Amino acid sequence: MGLKVFGRWVACGVFAMASVGCSSSFQQRLTPAGPVAPATTTKHLYVIVTTKSEFVAEYPIVNGIPGSKPDRVVTGFVALNALAVDSSGHLWVLDLKTIEEFARGANGPAKPIREIEVPSFLNIDTLAVDANGYIYVGQKGHVYVYAPSARGHAKPIANLKPVGYPAGLTTGASGDFYALTNTEEFDPYRTFQTHVSVYSAAPQLQSIRQFCSYEESNSGIDYGIVLNGGNAYTAHTYFIGSAPHGEIDLFPARADKCPRGASAKIITKNPSLLVPIYLAIDPPYLYVADVWYGYGGVIFTLKTTGSPQKPLSILNVENGNPHNIFGIALGP
Repeated sequence: MGLKVFGRWVACGVFAMASVGCSSSFQQRLTPAGPVAPATTTKHLYVIVTTKSEFVAEYPIVNGIPGSKPDRVVTGFVALNALAVDSSGHLWVLDLKTIEEFARGANGPAKPIREIEVPSFLNIDTLAVDANGYIYVGQKGHVYVYAPSARGHAKPIANLKPVGYPAGLTTGASGDFYALTNTEEFDPYRTFQTHVSVYSAAPQLQSIRQFCSYEESNSGIDYGIVLNGGNAYTAHTYFIGSAPHGEIDLFPARADKCPRGASAKIITKNPSLLVPIYLAIDPPYLYVADVWYGYGGVIFTLKTTGSPQKPLSILNVENGNPHNIFGIALGP
C-alpha cells in the first residue's frame, strides 16, 4: 500500500470503524491523575467531525479538561481535511480544495469571511497560520505558503518541497516553520521514515536544518507535530499485523541529525494509545486524537511530561456513535 493511500486510510478512520469489538463506552471525564492547574482557564478544543455531514465541533476547556458537549458547531462543509486557529481566534479550515476563514466565535451555518483556492484536496490535517498571518497548507508532496492578504485564486509566495508526504505543520515562537513528512521505501523491504524540515520565518522561508527518525521496518509512522519547551512532539503508531500500538515521541526542536531516535516517549495505560494521529498542546496539557477508539476516534487529555500516564480525560466524540475525526486544534 503506497504511503499516500496508507495515510488517508488511517486518517479516514478505517481502523476505528474496523474495531467494532473495541470498547466504545469510555467515560467522558476520568478522575484526574494527580494535581491539575489551580487556575480556571477557558479555551476551546476544535475538532473536525464527519458523520452524514461535516462540521467543526468546539468543546469548552476548563482547567485543561474538554467538556462533554460542544457549545459551538460550525456547519455547512463538503469535505473537511484540515483546520487551524490563528492568534486572533479565527477558525481556518480546508474544505475540499478551498481554505476558508471564519470570524472568531462563528457558529452554525456561518459564512466564511475569506476563501483561498488550493491545487489539491490531498491533505492529512496539514494547515497552519502563523502569528503574522502567513498560511501554510500541505498538498500531496508540497507545502504551499500564502501571504496574509491572499484570497481567491492567489498565487502562493512559496512552494516548499520537503522530503516526503506532509503529515504535520507548525510554527515556533520565533516564526520558524516546521514541516513533518513521511517517506516509504521498498528496498529490500518496506520501511517508513519520518522527516522534520525547518525553515526560517516567512516570507524568507529558507531551509535551515532538518532531522529524521530511523527507518521503521514494522510500519511505524508519525503524524502531527507540536512544540513545547524546546521539544517537538509527534504522534507515532506501529502497525504490526492487526494489533497496533502508539506513543508520543519527543525530539529536540533544534535537532539537526539524520537519522536519530526520540529523546523521550510518552505512553499511556488504562487505556493505551493505539492509533494516535492528531495533536494539540496547551502546556501543561497535551491533546491526542486516537482514531482506534469510540467508533471513529476519541481525544485523550494528557500531561506534557511523564510516562506512563493515565489519561486525565477521554472525550467521546458524538457520544461514541459512528463518526470520523480529521483534525484538532486549540483556540479561544
